[in-house]
Amino acid sequence: MTSWQGAWRLLRFEGSRSWLGLLLTIIIASYMVVMMMPLFNDLLEDGGAGTGWGSDFVYLSILPTMGFLMNRSVLHYWGRDPFTRNNAYLRAMPISWNTIIMARLLQFVIVLTIVELYFFTLQYVALNELRELMSPGEYVFFAFIWYGYAMTAGSTYIFFEQTFRGKIYFLICCGYLLLYAAIGLVLWLADTHLMYRTIEASRDHAILWPILSVLMGFAVSTLMGVLIRKRNTKRNLLE
Repeated sequence: MTSWQGAWRLLRFEGSRSWLGLLLTIIIASYMVVMMMPLFNDLLEDGGAGTGWGSDFVYLSILPTMGFLMNRSVLHYWGRDPFTRNNAYLRAMPISWNTIIMARLLQFVIVLTIVELYFFTLQYVALNELRELMSPGEYVFFAFIWYGYAMTAGSTYIFFEQTFRGKIYFLICCGYLLLYAAIGLVLWLADTHLMYRTIEASRDHAILWPILSVLMGFAVSTLMGVLIRKRNTKRNLLE
């Protein structure tokens, strides 16, 4: 059996137990659409000027996490370190690191695709201002730009999830939030808004933006897989 065949079998096994986590993730995505409506309305009404940095921060921080299933592992990684324990369990069987890593990254990309397809569709349907500002084709450009970003940033979360203990991973996630807040604040002080700039690029039919964004996502995901394997082959999972 090749690593790809093993990864798909492992993914199907994990997926049979993950449907509730996917449902909860979709519910959270629905909540985020509702929560972002006033932020989006302010941003669109002001043309991206003077609306604060909340919309950029929410998009930067939330979109990458939509590739993660909301389940018990996510809720208990501080105390139980479930990711390290699961890897140790899988490695106790004749399952290679390549198979484990491929299965984890495939799950991330598949979940991210499903949830963000739902999220962006619901957002476009729910916001009249957004429909007035962008045609469906332009909105597809916009969605793919942010989808590529989410894959890029989210795959780095996978690296830390798979290679560090739960408590360290939690602290790294907190560090990401501080980084997103800092980026949003800097952009606000510079009187610019990342979200509105991507809207403008989509309206201008700048096709290179979504293409390069998605390509970057796949490239970084592949790189993270290589780095995970390199680190975990030298790591003691039983410490």
